Amino acid sequence: MSGGIAMVPGQDAHQAPTQGSRAYAIVVCVFASLGGIFFGYDQGVTGGVLVMDSFLKSFCYGFGGNTEEQCHAQTTDLPDNWTTFTTMYNVFYYLGCIGGAYLGGVVADKYGRRMTIFTAGVLFCIGTVLLVVTTQGNHTMAYIARIIQGFGVGNSSFSLPVFGAEMAPKELRGMLSGFMQMAVTTGLLLAGIMNYVVQDEPKGWRTTNFIACCFPVVVSLGIFFVPESPRWIYKARGRDAAAAVLRRLRRTENITAELQAIGDALEEEGTGSATWSDLWHPNLRPRLIIACFLQLLQQATGVNPIFTYGGQIFQNVVGNNGIISLLILTIVNFISTMPGMLMVDKVGRRRLLLLGGVGMVIGHVVSGIAFTAGCTGDTENSTCTTSAGWTIIVFSAFFVFNFAISWGPVCWIYPAEIFPLNARAKAVSASTMTNWCAGALMIGIPKLFPYLNIYGVFFLFAALCTLATIYVFFKCPETKGVLLEDIEHLFAKGVSARNARPPTKSIDYETPKVDQA
Repeated sequence: MSGGIAMVPGQDAHQAPTQGSRAYAIVVCVFASLGGIFFGYDQGVTGGVLVMDSFLKSFCYGFGGNTEEQCHAQTTDLPDNWTTFTTMYNVFYYLGCIGGAYLGGVVADKYGRRMTIFTAGVLFCIGTVLLVVTTQGNHTMAYIARIIQGFGVGNSSFSLPVFGAEMAPKELRGMLSGFMQMAVTTGLLLAGIMNYVVQDEPKGWRTTNFIACCFPVVVSLGIFFVPESPRWIYKARGRDAAAAVLRRLRRTENITAELQAIGDALEEEGTGSATWSDLWHPNLRPRLIIACFLQLLQQATGVNPIFTYGGQIFQNVVGNNGIISLLILTIVNFISTMPGMLMVDKVGRRRLLLLGGVGMVIGHVVSGIAFTAGCTGDTENSTCTTSAGWTIIVFSAFFVFNFAISWGPVCWIYPAEIFPLNARAKAVSASTMTNWCAGALMIGIPKLFPYLNIYGVFFLFAALCTLATIYVFFKCPETKGVLLEDIEHLFAKGVSARNARPPTKSIDYETPKVDQA
């Protein structure tokens, strides 16, 4: 092919630096990642909406005879039917996310990565509009709307990291495939601000939810103006089509090295798509387990219960300032994600997960101690002293900081990197479904308050964060700076995660081969 690059002696296609301009690829990945804003915005909206008077009037007042006083009670004193509704309100959303993650894998394999992102935006908009027009007291319609919203969010949470990983130059892959997390934190922050602005408005919860439609509309309308993944194009349409896309993406004719690496990988794997049963092949199974465990452990850190129920939890500990407390945490989350995105390609995925894991344990332990020492242990009246309340807020923010620089972005980046192309869509779909399944379980955390109290939940999450850190130490090799087509060598049988290194030259390695369908 004309326009090839000069190779350094002893250097093969897999080792060559990515050629051309990085600027266009950065713009493409950042634009696609904007879909993460509605992912984060929806999560942030929910945390504040659950304590808004307008939302309580729509769904709590008069529900099963609930009075206004009962609907505004402390977390542990809320009516059982209301606690059940708010839990199911989120569980149905997570069930939709599970279905959306599965749907994303099917669409991505058959129709491409861009179509998956488009589908995510459309589904989320449909669900959001249905929720906003739900009439007062219509709990069933609210559940249906949440399921459809979840389909959109689950779809986007699968598709955005995969799209970024396959489009980005390998030197920036961590930052660009994980940029979705930056968009998620941006959405959380915007939701926190909007919740604060409209919290006293008569239709506040409807207004703040409807604003979420702005972001998926922009992404859905614009996604077909950017290139498709060259790796999917190579598999679906052949080498020449992939070469054209790579030239457009890299802004250079010098795409020989990257194109050769993609072709080599596909030649080893076969040009068909893996089946679900292929994911249990002895070569893929360890990586599938790692990807699914990382997603499960990300949820086990406790981050989503903090943002989902933070408005209710911190309403008690800092004196009716739940929405403001939640806004503080979302600001910390937003600011902390920025250095995390810069560090992931410099410090590395593995080291960030280990450092962040230790920090999260400290945050939870200190918050639990502060609650034990400065708050009443009676679940019927969990009031706190001012010093204890703000200690809990500060160290919850410390936990959020450590999550945002590590487990937030890396657990989306890592699964999108470690699988061969023919299995990537289904494998990442499976790991994403695991994330949302674990999230659905975490939504039931308020049901533990009567048994563990809030401080007990902090200690529970500290223990889970400890287990997560230990798991990474023994199981997760570093993938920083390694071409996607070479990452599987890090998982060779008998290679320790602590000592795994990328190959110095291309080597033969067994990959599940799938014939053309």
